Amino acid sequence: MVARHFYVAMQQVIRSVLILLFPLSFITLFTWATAGSTYGSTGDPLRAAVWLWLGAHLTPFNVVSNGVNGYLSFLPIGSLLIISILIRSGYKRALDNLSNQKVTRTYFIISYILIYTLLALSAINTQVKIDWLRGLPTLLVILLISTSTKKIDNLIRLPLYLFLILIGISGLIFTLSLLINFSTAKNLLIVIQPGVLGGLLLVLLQILYLPNIFFITFSYLIGSGFSFGRDTYISPFIFDLSEIPAIPILAALPKKEFPVVSLFSISIVIVGIIVFNKINKVNLDRKSIIQLRMRFIVSSVIFIGFLAWITSGELLSENMAPIGVNPLIISSVIAANLLLALVITQLIARISNNKKSKGRL
Repeated sequence: MVARHFYVAMQQVIRSVLILLFPLSFITLFTWATAGSTYGSTGDPLRAAVWLWLGAHLTPFNVVSNGVNGYLSFLPIGSLLIISILIRSGYKRALDNLSNQKVTRTYFIISYILIYTLLALSAINTQVKIDWLRGLPTLLVILLISTSTKKIDNLIRLPLYLFLILIGISGLIFTLSLLINFSTAKNLLIVIQPGVLGGLLLVLLQILYLPNIFFITFSYLIGSGFSFGRDTYISPFIFDLSEIPAIPILAALPKKEFPVVSLFSISIVIVGIIVFNKINKVNLDRKSIIQLRMRFIVSSVIFIGFLAWITSGELLSENMAPIGVNPLIISSVIAANLLLALVITQLIARISNNKKSKGRL
């Protein structure tokens, strides 16, 4: 029985891995072949495919190659969405063949970690090493979330959906900024001169980074801002940026301070008021209501801080670190706005109760 569970889980894990690893191998082999290199072997592009696969799992790298000596942890969240879909698909297939959900999930996670470890060990060389201390815990979180079958509670679903709406609005604002600065983006693309294949890969990479960019835009709009390299900070009130890499999508970056956009932080207050009103309508005692409010605030702060952590990082050189949102700053801004929403909700409830009391008299 144990052997069968392990075999079925491993079979589906290998399937989930190869669905992405095969296309990545084709891309790296084709790129290597068209580059016309007279050095190296076909093992180099295959190793690069494994690096891309590991990077899709948000696994950071320590890189020492051709004068580059740095840490790569600023990785695309868009690729994580693909990984989650593949993991969930493989897990469901394994679950269809096995009856025990708990046992199937355990064996699937163990099998995936085993394949991940073997691929990581096969790709390590003197130039590139992975950060095991961050890579394995991140992988475990991805697996636990992707294989979870629990339904989201309504009190969690509501703020989550509202938050996704705010991220979507942030994405629209970013897109508008990019369209306004389209000529700058075009000039940056001309500077790179990536060619046809390189251009396609560059576009794909920028698409995968869009979730990171949208979250960074959200942080900028609510006033917490972000960094784009050493000694830089960009927010509606501070603009400290000297230069940027020649990446077209970065044309949407602001050129100066825009304090007025920080009014977008009102949206956090509105979300808080909506959720607190929903909590107040729950048929529970006063102590339980207070606990739900505090749980919402704490979980929101932790969730946003975690997103800031995984969507930010370092980009190889010291000059390109850190990139993204500071978890402590954005968590503080979210906490302050939610506490303000709680105060407003309580004042409104008190005024409403006073009016009802006077009406009865």
